[in-house]
Amino acid sequence: MKRSLPLHAVRVFELAAQHMSFTKAGEELSLTAAAVSAQVKLLESYLGTPLFVRSNNRLSLTTAGENYFPRIRDAFRALQHATDQVMGQRNASLRVSVPPTFGTKWLVPRLFRFFAKHPDIAVEVVTDGGDEGGWDLAIDDRVNEGAGQSILVVSGYTPVCAPALAEQVRGPADLPAQMLLHERPGRRAAAATGWDQWFERAGVEPGPVSREMGFSDGTMMLQAAIEGQGVALAQELLVAYDLTAGRLVAPFHLALPLHHTYYLAVSRDAEPREETTVFRDWLFAEITTAG
Repeated sequence: MKRSLPLHAVRVFELAAQHMSFTKAGEELSLTAAAVSAQVKLLESYLGTPLFVRSNNRLSLTTAGENYFPRIRDAFRALQHATDQVMGQRNASLRVSVPPTFGTKWLVPRLFRFFAKHPDIAVEVVTDGGDEGGWDLAIDDRVNEGAGQSILVVSGYTPVCAPALAEQVRGPADLPAQMLLHERPGRRAAAATGWDQWFERAGVEPGPVSREMGFSDGTMMLQAAIEGQGVALAQELLVAYDLTAGRLVAPFHLALPLHHTYYLAVSRDAEPREETTVFRDWLFAEITTAG
């Protein structure tokens, strides 16, 4: 007779794999790390294979664990959603994964309008869910071959700086004398346009550039520009609010064929849900009206 699946142990494993920590999983479940470890060992015994590699007080998933975790995670989320529907709960929820700068500079400042129209839909914005797939909708600037994606928006680039610096930057020829701020490609950025590309497309020979500063995070780059530390090469989409608020100015503008594309993906589990359609439609409407 086949033994019953130890569901509690499965739930414990799901949280331990999510946090990659027995201690953090225990905190969420009000268990000790030792109790979490015991539940994981129980599940491993049931499955007949190890799920974690335990080495030097660090956890990593085995091949079996890597295959098991996303399926278990999706199953628990589907179970929670089905339970909410049966109980008639009005508060639907969505987990939206975004690149950090896009979330900080574009999405979050506009979310109040979504909540005003749809108070019964809770939205959790995360910046670490893209790779693991723990999301309902994902906005990303990387092409994911394994996910159905549509283009959400394409942004151009423009130099921006603090208002106090604008008088020193009347045109491209003034840029080499300034501290030039730019974003470097990183884990959550497929590519980042640099000043060399901008000068080339602008048809300008900049000569020697006196100073440059690179940032792995676009939000830090834009904050440095707001503080008057230099001129940033920024995505127009992401500085719209700062320009409107006067925190930044575009001292001049050249329409150049340099663009940054963001894609929208929807998980299979979230695709048929009404709240997914509502949020997706709102996103495209915001892109169209707010830019």
